[in-house]
Amino acid sequence: MNYYTTLDGGSKVQDLIEQIRKMDNTISEAVNQRNIKLQSNESVQLVDRQLATQIDAFNDSIKQARILLNKSSNLSQHDIQRSKILLDELQNKSEKFKKAIEVKQVFKLDNPESKIDFTQKSNVEMVQMQQQLVSKQNEIIDNMIDTTGRMQVNAKHVNLALEEDKIILRRLNDNVEQATHEIKVTDSNLKSLLSYTNDCCLWTTIIIEFMIFVFLVIY
Repeated sequence: MNYYTTLDGGSKVQDLIEQIRKMDNTISEAVNQRNIKLQSNESVQLVDRQLATQIDAFNDSIKQARILLNKSSNLSQHDIQRSKILLDELQNKSEKFKKAIEVKQVFKLDNPESKIDFTQKSNVEMVQMQQQLVSKQNEIIDNMIDTTGRMQVNAKHVNLALEEDKIILRRLNDNVEQATHEIKVTDSNLKSLLSYTNDCCLWTTIIIEFMIFVFLVIY
């Protein structure tokens, strides 16, 4: 029997968790289709907007399930703990979904052979092929997430460098303002000195002329 239908009571929580599982499957398939479009150099802008809306609804449902789970008094502690672990796993998948749609870089997909006679494959072989394909898709998504993480780190480094540039520019601006102020003070001092020099020259001229006048009068 399915675990989600064996919980003791808490039917609302059961129903909501089952709904979240379906949303998880839907979003997973949508992300895969989105990556196929990306491989074909098709626009994924509209798909990304739709996925972002679905992921937000997915997160809201997880939050609501946590609230209902905390209020469920008719569930055993064991069942509550298992449900919390499951919701944590779904929350982690939600974060992976978010990072996946942030990736715009094209990664090479390993396409399955186009001419496979599935009628000759047993159920076990079909399951193994599906598991291999899912494993490859998960590897591609992990590579995308890793690339996105490095891009985010690089962006942080660029932002830090820009902040340092801003600080340097502010210091240069302060230095320019200080130099401008000092130039103004120096200019004012030079004007005062020039005025004082002119006054001295004037008085010197007056004294010399007076002495010449006295000399002429006496002699």
